[in-house]
Amino acid sequence: MRLTEVKEGIFELRLPIPWEGGWVNCFLLPDGEHVDMVDCGLNNADSIALIEEGVREMGGPGGHLRTLVVTHIHPDHFGAAGELVLHHGAKLYLHRLEVPLVSPRYQEVDSLVEEVGRWLSLHGVPEPEAAEMRNASRWLRQLVDPGVPALQLDGAEMLHLGRRQLRVEWTPGHSPGHICLYDPSDRTLLSGDQILPDASPNVGLHPQSTSDPLDDYLEGLRRLVDLEPALVLPAHGRPMEGTGGRAGQVRAHHLRRKRQIEHLVTEHPMTGWEVAIAVWGRREHIYDQRLALQEGLAHLQSLAREGRITKEASTLRIEWRRS
Repeated sequence: MRLTEVKEGIFELRLPIPWEGGWVNCFLLPDGEHVDMVDCGLNNADSIALIEEGVREMGGPGGHLRTLVVTHIHPDHFGAAGELVLHHGAKLYLHRLEVPLVSPRYQEVDSLVEEVGRWLSLHGVPEPEAAEMRNASRWLRQLVDPGVPALQLDGAEMLHLGRRQLRVEWTPGHSPGHICLYDPSDRTLLSGDQILPDASPNVGLHPQSTSDPLDDYLEGLRRLVDLEPALVLPAHGRPMEGTGGRAGQVRAHHLRRKRQIEHLVTEHPMTGWEVAIAVWGRREHIYDQRLALQEGLAHLQSLAREGRITKEASTLRIEWRRS
């Protein structure tokens, strides 16, 4: 059993996934027979069995899931939500900006695939790469059973989870409605994917992102640092003491990347695809190539917002050039 008490009343449950080092950290917070949960892994038999075992261990023979808070709708955080809502009675809490993303991503996939195809063409991705790339994440729908939220969050709510009161901190960028949970009583932060010890989460501009995801992400990171958490419990990797050092590293990484891309862009207009290839090269897996494009576009958009480069747009092509 992968259940560890990482802070008084907060138990980490590591669930298997086929990326991010093989695990996602979910959290159980018991309150007698009631057990609340933050994130829920993929929709597969192994994960569900581990969750059920964890709930029994926390809540005893009569233990049951009360509340499921999902930090964002990526498969490793949201995948089992429908199963836990429908068959285990959990009340799902989700930020309202995540809710409209669920159906096109996991249920009515064809329309989103078409939209992504147009977006890839607009940013200069040639065929047949675009044909393969627009379908690169279609397989993920098999890992997700969407759940209908009982409560849509805005941020700033105080939630009773386990025996704790945690405040919802809205931190868009990695996903529009990404949230963290913060307990001010002992300065414990459940950070989801917002801040990780060994990686920077993908922050990309794409049809389902906010219009300036990188600056959104960095602003959310700044607000978390201002909270001065003593302990950070991330969705991947091990717990961290405080955010300051790691947040500074991540911010510096993105600022270096922006300078690199600013110097790369010339007076001759370049597409986002050309910029991504110049920065990251050609990736082995087409899904990683799409992530690189998305991340490159997020940095280009931030630079354009600052007036450091120029964004030229038509119905046929979006290009970037030195200002």
